[in-house]
Parts: sequence; structure tokens; C-alpha cells
Amino acid sequence: MTSRETIKEAWRLNQLQVGQNDGVVRTGRGEIVGKQKWVVNVDYSLDTKEGEDFILNASSSEEAEEKVNALLEGQAQRKGMKLGAVFINFSGTKADIDG
Repeated sequence: MTSRETIKEAWRLNQLQVGQNDGVVRTGRGEIVGKQKWVVNVDYSLDTKEGEDFILNASSSEEAEEKVNALLEGQAQRKGMKLGAVFINFSGTKADIDG
């Protein structure tokens, strides 16, 4: 492989591509860049809800869980309530859960 071919291959591997099925940005090596869909299963106390899955874009599990807490705070405010206990059962990428 010549130096020129090596440079072209390195350039190709560093190009970003957006997946048509999931909208996730990946490098030529398949590494995910930026945010992806996360599923966070939560038990919380507002009305009669016992548990719910939230699907949202985040770059990490921690960011996904923070976003869910903010969403629940907003729901509580709109209903004139205070958010009670929140228990996060799991969070993982949608790709991991879907298989």
C-alpha cells in the first residue's frame, strides 16, 4: 500500500456518516459521535403512574437520567404537585435494548 493510499484510507475512516435508520452520527470506524437514543425506565410518584420508559437523546447515561428528572419536575409543576421519590430502574442505549 502506498503512502497516498494510506492517507486516503485514513481520511475515509475519519469521515462522519449519519445512519439512515437511527440518525446516529458515526465515524468510518463505526464509533458513535455525539448523542444517541437512551431508554430510561423510571418508577415515580405522580398520580397513579407506577413506571414508565422514557426515550430521549443524550450522550451518556448520566445525561439521560438528568433529562428524565427534569421532565418529571416539569410534569409535577404543570399538575401543581411536588415530585416525590424517583427510582431509576435502568438506563441503556436504545441500540443495546433493541439488540
